[in-house]
Amino acid sequence: MCMPCSPLRPPPLVRLAALTALFGALAGCEALRLDAPAPNTRVDVAPPPSAVTITPVSTAPPGKKHTRGAYYVLYHDFEIDKTDPLFAELDALPDQVFGELRLPPSTAIVQVFLFDTQERYERYMRAKYRNLPPRRAYFIAEPRAGGTDELKIFTWLGDHLSTDLRHELTHAILRSVLKEVPLWLDEGLAGYFELPPHQDGVNPQHLDTLRRGPFQPDMARLEKLKDVAEMQKPEYREAWAWVHLMLRTGPGAKKVLHDYLQALRSDPNPGPLLPKLREVVPEPEQALADYLATVEMPKPRTRSRASGPK
Repeated sequence: MCMPCSPLRPPPLVRLAALTALFGALAGCEALRLDAPAPNTRVDVAPPPSAVTITPVSTAPPGKKHTRGAYYVLYHDFEIDKTDPLFAELDALPDQVFGELRLPPSTAIVQVFLFDTQERYERYMRAKYRNLPPRRAYFIAEPRAGGTDELKIFTWLGDHLSTDLRHELTHAILRSVLKEVPLWLDEGLAGYFELPPHQDGVNPQHLDTLRRGPFQPDMARLEKLKDVAEMQKPEYREAWAWVHLMLRTGPGAKKVLHDYLQALRSDPNPGPLLPKLREVVPEPEQALADYLATVEMPKPRTRSRASGPK
């Protein structure tokens, strides 16, 4: 799930907001641990007829170069254009998230590992986090001494780089100030803030699919989901829709969301959100269906394209 493009600069500089790729899957996040290799594994290989130098395939993360943002460090192995407008957009994201959700600012630093190719990204993820389902990008919170999590994002130079970075950085921003975030709400908020500011949180693909139906809202079912593998396209769409409803339909529903997020600052399990929403929206499922019919589609913007690193 995881855009803006800009004019081509002379190689080897890379304009991040303009990179293209061919393949993709859903974005997602999950806290993970690295499995140990299988014990007593042996492979017998006949010796080569002559000495041959074999260069091992690297599974190391990017790190030859780094670019510092307002609240993140971007690790990469290629030259990038630091004047790319994507950096300014990412630097403004925390103010947007904290401001709209009424949350206090954070001083946490997020580590972003940007791979140059999909193949290298996927090879690293298989080696490091072998139990993960395939995703274009991942946010991973790794516990460390002192009680604070190490916030890491892994992704690659693909068609949806801007969206993927905004999505995963939203996860990291929320995790930096909240004890925990229910899976569906975490993904719904990331889906809302992954979009460029001019879209006002409206995802045209989600909105069009939900309007065409069939669609039966069911927040109670979403609130029971615990595993990221349970979040598929229909769940991402519905989670986004509930968040948009609460942030855009009036002070009552918005206050319910704000109060719930405030509770998550100190309590990792404040209970379900739906009963609280019913207090201000008596029939929330019907209200969501009615609301989606009134949301305006964002106006498309024309963007140019550029090639990847040389």
